[in-house]
Amino acid sequence: MVTFVGLSTVSLSNPEHKETNTMVEGRLRTFALAAAFLMSLPAFAQEGTFFTPGNLVVAVEGCGVYAGTCTNVPNGTGNGSGNSSVGGYGDNQASPLTLFQYAPNGTASATYVNSLVLQPNSSAADVNLSSEYGSSSEATVQLSGAGQYLTIMGYGINVGAFNLNPDAYGSPGGQLAQSGSLTGQSYTPIPRVLTLIDANGNVNSATTVYNIFNLNNPRSAYTLNGSTAYLSGQGTGSDATGGVFYVPVGVPDTAPTAITGLDTSSKTIAQDTRTVQIYSNTLYVSVDSKEGSGSNRDYIGTLGSPPATGLYNNNGGPTMLTGFGNTGGTGKETITTGTNSNGNNLNAGLPINLSSSNYFFASASVLYVADTGAPKNDSNGDNNSTGTANIGNGGLEKWVNSQSNGSGTWSLAYTLWRGLNLVNNGNTSGTSGLYGLAGNVSGNTVELYVTNYTLSDLDFTYLYGITDNLTFTTASQASGESFSLLATAPSDSNFKGVSFTPTIPAGSVEVTTSPSGLTVTTSGTGCAPGTYIAPVTLSWTPGSSCTLSVAGTQIASGTQYVFTQWADGNTNTSDTVTAPATTAVYTANFNTTTGGLYSPAPGSTLTGSSATFRWFGPPQTTAFWMDIGSTAGGNNYYQSGTLPTTTLLATVNGLPTNGSTIYVTLWWLVNGVWVNNPYTFTAFNTSGAQGVLTTPTPGSTLTSSTVTFGWMAGAGASAYWLDVGSSPGSNNYYQSGNLGNVLTTTVSGLPTNGSTVYATLYSLVGGQWLSSAYTYTALNSGSVLAQMSSPAPGSTLHGNVQTFSWSAGSGATAYWLDVGSTQGGNDIYQSGNLGNALTTTVYSLPANNSPIYVTLWSYVGGQWFYNEYNYTSAP
Repeated sequence: MVTFVGLSTVSLSNPEHKETNTMVEGRLRTFALAAAFLMSLPAFAQEGTFFTPGNLVVAVEGCGVYAGTCTNVPNGTGNGSGNSSVGGYGDNQASPLTLFQYAPNGTASATYVNSLVLQPNSSAADVNLSSEYGSSSEATVQLSGAGQYLTIMGYGINVGAFNLNPDAYGSPGGQLAQSGSLTGQSYTPIPRVLTLIDANGNVNSATTVYNIFNLNNPRSAYTLNGSTAYLSGQGTGSDATGGVFYVPVGVPDTAPTAITGLDTSSKTIAQDTRTVQIYSNTLYVSVDSKEGSGSNRDYIGTLGSPPATGLYNNNGGPTMLTGFGNTGGTGKETITTGTNSNGNNLNAGLPINLSSSNYFFASASVLYVADTGAPKNDSNGDNNSTGTANIGNGGLEKWVNSQSNGSGTWSLAYTLWRGLNLVNNGNTSGTSGLYGLAGNVSGNTVELYVTNYTLSDLDFTYLYGITDNLTFTTASQASGESFSLLATAPSDSNFKGVSFTPTIPAGSVEVTTSPSGLTVTTSGTGCAPGTYIAPVTLSWTPGSSCTLSVAGTQIASGTQYVFTQWADGNTNTSDTVTAPATTAVYTANFNTTTGGLYSPAPGSTLTGSSATFRWFGPPQTTAFWMDIGSTAGGNNYYQSGTLPTTTLLATVNGLPTNGSTIYVTLWWLVNGVWVNNPYTFTAFNTSGAQGVLTTPTPGSTLTSSTVTFGWMAGAGASAYWLDVGSSPGSNNYYQSGNLGNVLTTTVSGLPTNGSTVYATLYSLVGGQWLSSAYTYTALNSGSVLAQMSSPAPGSTLHGNVQTFSWSAGSGATAYWLDVGSTQGGNDIYQSGNLGNALTTTVYSLPANNSPIYVTLWSYVGGQWFYNEYNYTSAP
């Protein structure tokens, strides 16, 4: 299930233009109006995507304004140190989470395109989203399995609300990551939120997860198809809320399924994890942790192939990739020396601990890993030391497997570091390694994009690019490769994860609601049947007939919503469309309501003699009552009696269809007092609304057993249905079913005995089938068909030759003679069409005292009719 926020927070910035807070607010208002206009368009449309395929997306925490700054943040604690302005966001405060889109020129340069603030303004789900400014391990962003979504984790709290009163959320120190997520506590829990973003810039922030990553960071998320997801992060270090979890997408969750579980300290607490993803049907996760005891970890490991959906390995933790550091799993690796040293420029010949963050499988046997250079495990030294010995391996590591299918042993081939200006992790600031990573392979060319990892929370952050050769296995081969600086994070902003943009696969559609966050159901073969929180991107089979439907009334976040129409103008709650060959967007529009009768629209004209009235009442309502009559306050048409608050509709039949005024009074009981609202409607007028049968002329004699009936359209009719039978209202000869707006239908197999034929034409008017009855006289074929005159029927024929003659039929225009050894057969003779000839000679009679069967056909009114005769063929 997927909940999306619309385009109201899109910003399209001129790369040369610096923006202040006031300008940003104006920009958002402008795009909110633009989004509202787009959502009001009267037809379904194939819309241009927000993201361009092949571009890069960088997650940005903090101010998030391209070439701008934030200096007047409410309750901002920025003090001017590092990348923090006075009056801006301070270290560890709640801040917006934004995506910057860049158009890369290979890996040499990149151009800023636009930005998307992941902060819902008008979603029915109304889920707020924040990030912790200065966090070192958040906001990994990566593509879903099919590439149609970006995934990112955040906090379900309004930025301003948290910074105003962090104590209320269990964080007296004001650090967002230190907020509580546990339910049933004295504080207000902040859920950790899985967020999906599609190619149109719609944001899904409805997956709010509690009792997870308590007092710590949500780090990464991965989904194959947008229906379920894996989440990874850190808990307190003394509880069960850290590690990898499995959740459904689009719904709140207070009990996520643990995958790693209680995997340390004798299986009493959960250890934290970093980036989780699926490659080649195997679930992987990176780990850099010393939480608990007895199972400190620095490696990349697996969690099932196929991916586990329940507790993995009996709380045993991830299974380390073979060869990834020491067998103990603490990430110990001794860097080689010389020209082909496999480390960075600071650690040749030294023992180090790995610190894997994000990673990218370029193939089954080639793995790139962004190493932060600042491992939590320090079994090879003290990473708080100010000495010269670097005990990390910051940079972009290339690991190669001994087997082409990845089933062998992994070894560190080399580390790309040139151009990063790395510092020893014992320093207090600067870049010690890398955090985000995205890669693309074309032949043997591997384009890689990374963000840096800093030792101080508010150090400046950057986006880099580098190109590697997939076949290289030694540092000397890659010695000419160096990182190019592509972009620098703006003031008061930090770059975090990096990914390629999402795309909409051909044949996929996006189903949305306005506002977003409401429920839509799809049905039909090839239409991904199911119920979803919209918008959702679905893979449909082109050409399939797909039905979209919504409940007419929905409640989200305490607000009542009423369906108005689909974007194509259809006011029915169901809409059938044909799956496109490319892509399309389908939108269901809703309005809010605060109480009273809302459907049909008060003052409108009813569409038939039956109507379903729908309403809401004030929150204090304890009962309802509805009266409907021909006068104000009257109830001669309908009186409901007392209705419970769970009944919010009533279908009323037998309403007049003469265009008169109908009076409806809705009562609700509040605090023991009945309060009413009166409404008026205009009754449906059936005059001239039905179709009229015109051909054949009603009352006439039919000229054939096959007849095409035609009718004139009714002014109020939207569909037609024809029944034909042997008695009034019957359909034993023909039943058309719903013909839609077709105005003709052909009926075959009608009688030819001169009997009365009854036709009933139904017209669908205002949701009601209204009938008109007609009669006809069937063709009487017995009086018009040719009759055999010679030889006499039933006589004995002698010899092999016989001439057959017949009288002309009064309505016949041609004849045909068949002679056979069985009834209706023609194995002895078949004349073919004889035109108006009245005789034909047969030369092949058997003359053996056997019976022969003669069929004389007459062509009458465009149909062949026959008479049968029997003879004996003698010598």
